[in-house]
Amino acid sequence: MRDIIQNQLIHEKVWDYHRHSVGLSSPDVDWQEFENDYKAHRFAEHLLGRIESVAYRLESTKMLHDHDNYQDALNDYAYSQYSKGAGKSGFTEKVAELKQFFNRTKNQPKAEENTQ
Repeated sequence: MRDIIQNQLIHEKVWDYHRHSVGLSSPDVDWQEFENDYKAHRFAEHLLGRIESVAYRLESTKMLHDHDNYQDALNDYAYSQYSKGAGKSGFTEKVAELKQFFNRTKNQPKAEENTQ
């Protein structure tokens, strides 16, 4: 990543020199092509920034919906457990199916090893 940033800084500086001190520019460079590439780079960079912004907002929205669905799923599971306890038909199987997603074992702290 550092190399990419370094390369961008170099071509920014060279382009700046060419625009403001054309006499210091190499005659071996096709400056029209350089300008075309420079403008295409700037456009792509701007477009990429916008796409990254949209992706970030989309990911955030997805996470909010995931959270809402998870909370509703927990409510439905609690209702199913209540209904199973009340003897309602079909809920025993549903609770058994959903139970696999809930880990009931607590993480046990590991015994400290004596390293002396």
